[in-house]
Amino acid sequence: MEHLNLDDIGLTDRVQYNAAVANFNQIQRTVNSNTDEIKSKLDNKANLHDFNDEIKRLDDKTDALNEDWKARLKRVILGTDEETIENIVTKILIEKGVI
Repeated sequence: MEHLNLDDIGLTDRVQYNAAVANFNQIQRTVNSNTDEIKSKLDNKANLHDFNDEIKRLDDKTDALNEDWKARLKRVILGTDEETIENIVTKILIEKGVI
């Protein structure tokens, strides 16, 4: 086994080395005991990212629908929307008993 040069990481005496090893072991135990929670949080982040992507797609669709509705509303206001005109004329003819 190769001997590690502890000068590179500042652990030159045994007390520092033992403290670092103890800290690492505690971190490793904590991570190992919480792997399910960590995995769940990572999955939630991935799901949140997917959810955000879906919201962006829906926003794009909503923008397109809003433009369609704005265009139709403009046609209705100007009296040039054929579907609306047909519905209104049909309703009036039914009310008058013509059809």
